Amino acid sequence: MDIKEYIASGLIEAYILGGLSAKESAQVEADIAANPELAVIVAETEATMQQYAASFAKQPPPNLENKIWNTIQEHKTSKRNTNTGSAETEILPKTKHIPFEPEYRKPVQWKYAATIVALIGSVGVNMLLWNETKQFASEKTALTDQINQVRAEQQKIASELEDYQKGKNMMADTAMQTIVMHTAVAGHPMAATIYWSKTDGAAYVAMNALPAPPKGMQYQLWAIKGGKPVDMGTLPNSMANSPTIQKIAMAITSSEAFAISLEKEGGNPTPTLVYVLGKTT
Repeated sequence: MDIKEYIASGLIEAYILGGLSAKESAQVEADIAANPELAVIVAETEATMQQYAASFAKQPPPNLENKIWNTIQEHKTSKRNTNTGSAETEILPKTKHIPFEPEYRKPVQWKYAATIVALIGSVGVNMLLWNETKQFASEKTALTDQINQVRAEQQKIASELEDYQKGKNMMADTAMQTIVMHTAVAGHPMAATIYWSKTDGAAYVAMNALPAPPKGMQYQLWAIKGGKPVDMGTLPNSMANSPTIQKIAMAITSSEAFAISLEKEGGNPTPTLVYVLGKTT
C-alpha cells in the first residue's frame, strides 16, 4: 500500500486513536519503520488531530460537579423512600464519589464510533497536507532546475572567457602564426582559424564561422604537406559557429596549408568535401 492509499484508508487515524487490532497495529508500525515518509505523515496527523481537539475544548462550569452530585443524592434518596420492603438503611459516604464505568467495560462500538467521527475530519486534512507536500516538492524541483540552468550559463560564460583569453595570448605570441581558412565552396561564406607554432608544432583551431554539420556528419582537420593531406583528427560538432578554441593533439612542424572538410561521423582517410582552406606563410 502506498502513502496515498494509507491516507485514504483511514488507517493512520485509527492507529492514532487505538481503534485497530493488535495485528493491524503491528502491521502499521512495521510500515512506519520501513517508510520514513509515512512516519512523518503519522506524526503530522497526530499533531493535527491534537490541535483540532484543543481548538474545540471547553472548560466545564465550576458548579457542574455539585449539580451532578446533588442529582445523584436526590435519586438515591427517592429510591430509599420508595423501597419500603427493605430494612437496610443506605449510608452515603462522606466524600463525594461519582462512579464511573471502567474503560475495559465500555461498549466497544463507542470506541469505533469515535474513530469514524475523527476520520471524517482528518482524512480531508491529510489530503490537504499531502497536496501541500507534493506542491512543495514540485516547487523545489523547479527551483533546482533554475539553479542548474544558471550554473550551466555561468560555466558557458567562463569557458568563452577562457577561450577569448587563450586566443588573445596566442595572437600576442610572436612565435604563433595566425592562419585564416577561407571558404572553398562558392556562394557559401565560411571561415575558420588555425593558430600554429612552427617552433614546437603546437596548433589550435577555432571554427567560429562554420555552420553546425548535418546529423551523422563531422568536421575533420587536415594539414597539407607536399601537396598531400595529413589527417589531424576530427573536431567536436559543438565547436561549430562558436568562439571555442581547441588544441590539436598532433604536433606538426611543417605544413603548406591547413583545411577542414565535412565527413561522416568518425572521419575519413582522405578529405571528401573541403569547406575551408588557408595557406601558411
